[in-house]
Amino acid sequence: MTLASNLTTAAEALNRGDFAQALERLLPLSQQFADIADVWQLLALAYKGVGELSAAESAFRTAIELDPQPHVLANLGNLYRQLGDPSSALEAYDQALKRQPGNVAAAVNRGRALMDLGRLDAAADAFSSVLDQKPEHINARIGLAQVLQQQGYQEPAMELFQSVLAVQPENAAALNGLGISLKVLGYADDAVEVLRKGAAVVPESTEVHSNLASALVQADRPEEAVAAYQHALELDPQNPDLHHWLNGYLGVIDHPNYLQSYREALEREPGAPELATSLARKLLLNERGAEATTVLNEALSARPDEAALHREMSHVLREQEQFDSALDCARKAYSLAPEEPTVRQELANAIMAAASDYDEAVALMAGLVEQFPNDQGMLALYATALRYAERETEYRRLADYDRLVNKRLIDPPEAFTDRASFVAYLREALLALHTTRRHPVEQSMVNGTQTLDDLFSRRDPAVAALANALHAQLLDIVTSFPQDESHPLLRRNSGRLGFSDSWSVRLREQGFHKNHFHSEGWLSSAFYLVVPDAVDAGQGEGWIKFGEPGFRARQPLPAEYWIKPEEGALVAFPSYLWHGTEPLRTARERMTVGYDVLPV
Repeated sequence: MTLASNLTTAAEALNRGDFAQALERLLPLSQQFADIADVWQLLALAYKGVGELSAAESAFRTAIELDPQPHVLANLGNLYRQLGDPSSALEAYDQALKRQPGNVAAAVNRGRALMDLGRLDAAADAFSSVLDQKPEHINARIGLAQVLQQQGYQEPAMELFQSVLAVQPENAAALNGLGISLKVLGYADDAVEVLRKGAAVVPESTEVHSNLASALVQADRPEEAVAAYQHALELDPQNPDLHHWLNGYLGVIDHPNYLQSYREALEREPGAPELATSLARKLLLNERGAEATTVLNEALSARPDEAALHREMSHVLREQEQFDSALDCARKAYSLAPEEPTVRQELANAIMAAASDYDEAVALMAGLVEQFPNDQGMLALYATALRYAERETEYRRLADYDRLVNKRLIDPPEAFTDRASFVAYLREALLALHTTRRHPVEQSMVNGTQTLDDLFSRRDPAVAALANALHAQLLDIVTSFPQDESHPLLRRNSGRLGFSDSWSVRLREQGFHKNHFHSEGWLSSAFYLVVPDAVDAGQGEGWIKFGEPGFRARQPLPAEYWIKPEEGALVAFPSYLWHGTEPLRTARERMTVGYDVLPV
């Protein structure tokens, strides 16, 4: 057979998905015709089809060296996206488009790479540019809708998804996207209907089934929600995110199968790091530290050189006040993965908990803050290390409570006669959204309930009125901040802000918030809807406190600053500040709305 006929036969095998046959045909050709680019680019596709991704990358690069054809560069970009390397993918797509500006597939996938990188504005521009040339392009519409969705613009995203469905009623990506937007906006039953259609179109899609489960959770249909999560796990039994979501929900509804899926998955794959560490963390949070230690020991017997397991063992042991053993585990993890940020962070934390070399902890956290300047968890531990090391001046720049913590009363809308009637209206509206039975263990509260999903994304008049009232006060706070380009909070202040997450909490008798920080915020805040009479007594019950770290330590640090809650008031503070509440001893509940804010 000639080279051309061999290539045709290989291409036909690729088109019908017979990658092994294509590979068998192409490997000899790559030896005989090593200078022919088409041999290498087809070989790359065959390697990709059989899952040999490193070999596929090498073959694509050889093809490009011989002849940098735009479609080969685009295919290399697709491979890099599959490998989780969006930066390299973007570079490949840019090269493809430089050689062939009209390559629509490369332009669309370039937009997806920008999404992967979190460059949402640039991604929107990329998809919009395609639509300027081809207004009916389905994938560009879906891409733009997904960007808008991530930016919080749910209504225009829905319009784009619906325009796709008008042409292709069974487009799975559009059904999935529309269902997500409906859920975010609070239309849970409509979301369930749309996502069921999507699941029927792509019954093997883990993503669609997990989104369906989430919508069923919001619709307060627990049996169906659990079944949907379990079906998603049947499709992808070792997926750590699915185990986390399923068990997070099982926990708040007091389901008897809580944590069972983790144990079954670890029987299939002993020592799986993400599963073992997640199970251990949940056991620890449920005050089952000995079981958590056993889980990690079993995992380490299967994978003794897995740094993540030693890192988590450090965390579990120090929370059981085995400080020296925890530090040994943290140093073992560091010896295995010294560049891994979570390992360095745990080592610093273990050093502080064990009352060891505080200056070493400062150095570790200073390096992490330099690497991740906006990470609120890194800033919280850095500030704590400075306090332990008695570097008072540096610490007080971060923990400047008088300057950076604010309490404000909200103004009621014109439709309400006073603040008290507005707060009563809000309280009644939010009560209906508390549908779970107990607190989620991953959150800070103890003895209470928390609403599901992002509260302020719901299209509800009471929620919208509250968000507007809070935004007005928060905007006044940020515009009053001084300018300071060297301060991790103040340097990010743009004078404009948007809510990034929000929720409502009801605390019962003996309820409180453990000391914590908000890892995804910039400013965080609590708004008070119900404040028990005992809080006004002035003894500190139910007050919000700042400065006390949320981890156990041989030499614990006390809280430094307290604010008394008041109905109709908000307290706003930097997200990196440790904060919690003094426990309630009264039978009357305490009800708040919490939220995180980011500069825009």
